[in-house]
Amino acid sequence: MPTARMMLLPERCAYIVDLSVTLISCTDTMASQQQKHHAACRLDDFIARYACSLRGVRNHFWQLIHAIRAKTCILSPRVGAPYVAKPTDTERIIKACERIARSRRKWERLPETWSVPEASPFVQMRSLVQHLFDQYPVPNFMAPVWWSEHYKDWGMQLYLHLATGQSVRQFSSLYSFRMTKRIAALFMQAPDDLHPIETLRWSQVRALGGDDRLARILIRKTCLWTPREDEEFWESVIRFLIQNAPIATEEIVEIVRFIHEQRFKPAEKTWGPGAGDGPVQPDFSLRGRSLMSLRRHMVHWRSELIEKGMMPPPHVNPLDFPWQRSNIGSFQCEEEGTVWTIEELLTPRQLHNEGRIMDHCVADYISDCARRKTTIWSLGIQKGKRRRRKLTIEVLPKSKLISQASGKHNCEASDSVQDKLNRWAAQEGLKFSETA
Repeated sequence: MPTARMMLLPERCAYIVDLSVTLISCTDTMASQQQKHHAACRLDDFIARYACSLRGVRNHFWQLIHAIRAKTCILSPRVGAPYVAKPTDTERIIKACERIARSRRKWERLPETWSVPEASPFVQMRSLVQHLFDQYPVPNFMAPVWWSEHYKDWGMQLYLHLATGQSVRQFSSLYSFRMTKRIAALFMQAPDDLHPIETLRWSQVRALGGDDRLARILIRKTCLWTPREDEEFWESVIRFLIQNAPIATEEIVEIVRFIHEQRFKPAEKTWGPGAGDGPVQPDFSLRGRSLMSLRRHMVHWRSELIEKGMMPPPHVNPLDFPWQRSNIGSFQCEEEGTVWTIEELLTPRQLHNEGRIMDHCVADYISDCARRKTTIWSLGIQKGKRRRRKLTIEVLPKSKLISQASGKHNCEASDSVQDKLNRWAAQEGLKFSETA
């Protein structure tokens, strides 16, 4: 028969368990409070040190910090407080306060009159920016320019520009981007998750008739996320993709990559070592091409360029692959057993050797020579088997204009060398530019 003491054991066990749970819970709460306290101290210290580094805007910076702390929990890591910013975000918000303070002359309202929405930290910060600056509504996607990790002054300038009611078309710092009325209207309606620089491309694609899918593929997966140097050309590429839609995502990415490499990247990287700094197909165009013909070219482009004589066959080193000779003749004369010659340089290796021996940058002209935009000539004297270079000459083939002539270390030509250059110019009907 069980005793009374034995009957109480289960109850005592239960009590001990409850007490243990309570003690653990209290310990966890105290630990959490202590962590919050330390986090708050660290944040206070960071803000104070950050403020000390400011010049000219320190008072307005503190004005913003006090308003945010008084009205929100963004910068106040209290226990149980809603919408507390993550540690990684607090630094961005503090830096945003500095940027906002530096634009204090544009404030339309004071931070103290800000009505805070019940929302996440960055939505609350967006409402603060709108409260301070907006005379007219600015799209939501513009607000993050104030706390963006990739700081760009033009984004904040654009925000202030739009906040005064001016059109995005009147903003002067949009690179070479052509902003039509249709693009400007779509820009103001763009999704909130886009960055302003991405919104330019998104609006352009939509204005040209493309859909959101194509716009986001170009933004997220290609080099077209930002305006490029040759925007007119890239607009033709976008029109091509729209006209041939639908195209699989992977193929769109590959088409843009291929075109960028062919038209803009150095052949040294696209074709191989020795191919030069200029692009393989600098005049590449989609005019007259169908999607099928472009696909074929993307597969067979190497053999096609070899057949056209634009690139060397596999057994020829690109450094020794000659471009077409110009219709300007060479020069030769003999004086006192010395032979003077002026010869056209026709391969990348010849230009490299000329630049190395003469100690100047003529090798930078490989791409222009290959495209026949210019010609490079070497004037030298030969005694026996040895030829000594005296002058490097650039002649524009269409106008037959001698644009420059440089000796070793870019020195001017001597009288005897200049005499031979004048005689060659007279022989071939060449003219001198004012700087030659």
